[in-house]
Amino acid sequence: MELARLKDAQGIFWALVRGERFLPVADAGGAAADDLCSLLNTGDFAAMAGEAETIDAWQSLEDASYLPPLSARSRILCVGKNYAAHAREMNMAEGAAAPAAPDIFVRFASSFTGHGGAIEAPEDESTFDFEGELAVVIGTGGRTIPESQALDHIFGVTTANDGSLRRTQKRTSQFTLGKNIDRSGALGPTIRPVGDVGDLQALRLKTFLNDQQMQDGTTADMIFSVARIIAFVSSTMALAPGDILLTGTPAGVGAARTPPRFLKAGDRLSVEIEGLRPLEVSVRATPGALL
Repeated sequence: MELARLKDAQGIFWALVRGERFLPVADAGGAAADDLCSLLNTGDFAAMAGEAETIDAWQSLEDASYLPPLSARSRILCVGKNYAAHAREMNMAEGAAAPAAPDIFVRFASSFTGHGGAIEAPEDESTFDFEGELAVVIGTGGRTIPESQALDHIFGVTTANDGSLRRTQKRTSQFTLGKNIDRSGALGPTIRPVGDVGDLQALRLKTFLNDQQMQDGTTADMIFSVARIIAFVSSTMALAPGDILLTGTPAGVGAARTPPRFLKAGDRLSVEIEGLRPLEVSVRATPGALL
């Protein structure tokens, strides 16, 4: 059973997902309808599903569309160059000392679209890149979380595309602008409880562009493990339910290829992580130009 943020003719709501059917867990007009943070604090999803077994409450996913599984209060923290092979392809020298700490940057909720939607970049942008990633959703908050206990603070995991506009990203010493073009990234389709996934440091991750495989890596190649990332971030700030950590991307991104392979309007992108539903989006150009 998984958790998804959906939209249908009645509005936006959170739902349990089983196979190709869903069960709403918050009324579209209720206080928690679009608040993942409150939902994780109060939701007994197993009980909700059990109560619904005797009634015809499950509905077809054909009647709804996916939204990115986050809410306005979710803080999205991302790790740059966290796979050894990707760090090398982005010009970290072979044999160079590993960084002492994760390189953290932020994304905002407005920079994501959901499964089945379109990621976007201005029509004149020629350096729109893809980055398939494992995303971790915090379920139990905390400050100064020990690395040995960090995985206990995870509610679940989902799939991400950390869409990047490389030209903008490289114009300053910070990644923020290049990572936060509206709807340039994608998240979802569902959050799967971490206990149903297995070893987070042994998951295969692949990215396909127009059915051609571009990335093929494993989370075992992470420089900083998921547990280490949680411990590091929480040493500075208290994590809260609904916060999301993007944990880095394997080698194979468009900018590192010869010649580079960037996204263009009409492309189709799919990110597949072992044990999770694939994240599939199209690429769309939007009017306007970046300075």
